[in-house]
Amino acid sequence: MKQGRVSQTALKVAHNLVALSAKDDWQQRLPEDLSEMSERLLVASEQPGMGPRMMRVSKGPWMVRAYKLQELLMPGQFEGFGYRKIYVQQKVEAAIKDGAEQVLFTGAGFDTLCLRLAPLYPSIQFIELDHPATSAAKAKGIALEGQPANMLQIAADLGETSLSKTLLKNRHWSPSLRSVIVAEGLFQYLTDQEVRELLIEAAACTSLGSRFIFTHAKPGYSKTVTFLTNLVAESWKSSVESEDLPSYVKDTGWEITSGVDTDERHGVERYAVAERI
Repeated sequence: MKQGRVSQTALKVAHNLVALSAKDDWQQRLPEDLSEMSERLLVASEQPGMGPRMMRVSKGPWMVRAYKLQELLMPGQFEGFGYRKIYVQQKVEAAIKDGAEQVLFTGAGFDTLCLRLAPLYPSIQFIELDHPATSAAKAKGIALEGQPANMLQIAADLGETSLSKTLLKNRHWSPSLRSVIVAEGLFQYLTDQEVRELLIEAAACTSLGSRFIFTHAKPGYSKTVTFLTNLVAESWKSSVESEDLPSYVKDTGWEITSGVDTDERHGVERYAVAERI
C-alpha cells in the first residue's frame, strides 16, 4: 500500500458487497444492514468513483454481470466475499457467546462488523485497527452513522510499530481479558514471516482461550489472479494450504481449532479459527 493512500483492496471489497446485494437473494443472506452500511461508508469516504451515482450503478444488472465475469477469472472474489462476511460474523458472535469480552479487527478497511455489532453487545469493547489513511477515510462515515460508545478506531501502521505495543498502550484494550481477533482478507497481503510475527504479537497481548479468526489464500492461484490483484488492489505475498495450518502457526502461541476448509465457494481463499494456548 502506498503511504498516505486509502487501501484499494478495502474499497474494492466494500464496493463488491454493494453489488453482491443486488444478485439473486444475497441481500437477505448477508448480515443485516451490511450492504447498506457499506454503501454509506463508501460515499462518506469521498474517494474517487465512490459517490452516490456510482452506488446506484453498482446495483444495476451490468455491474453484477461484470462482477460475475470477474468471478470466472478470480474464483471467490464476488460471492466469496459474501461467504467470508457471514463466516466471520458467525465466528465472532460464537466467541462472544463463549466468553470473549473484547473484539479486535485488524486491517478493518471499510468492514462494518464492529459498527453493526457494538450496539448489540454494549458490554463488549470493539476495536478496529488499520492504516491511518484508510482509517481516516472510514472515520467520516462512522461519524455520520454515529460511533457506538464501545467502539474505537486505532490508526496505526504495523510496519512501523508492533501490534502488541499499539494495543498495550491503549487503555481500552486489556491483555487479561478473553479476546477475539479478526484478520479477514489480510494474511495474503503479508509475507509468511510477517504473518508469523503478527500471530506472535497477537499472542503477546491476549489471554489464554482467546480466538483468532482469519482467512488466507491457498497456493496455486493462477497468473491471472496475481495480475488482477496487482492491477485493481494490493499484491498478494503469501499462501498456505488449509491442511498445513497447524504447522504454519506452530510456536506462535496459537493452535488451529477449525477443520480443514474444502469449501470451493470460498474460491482462492480458505477460512480458519485458532485458539490462544
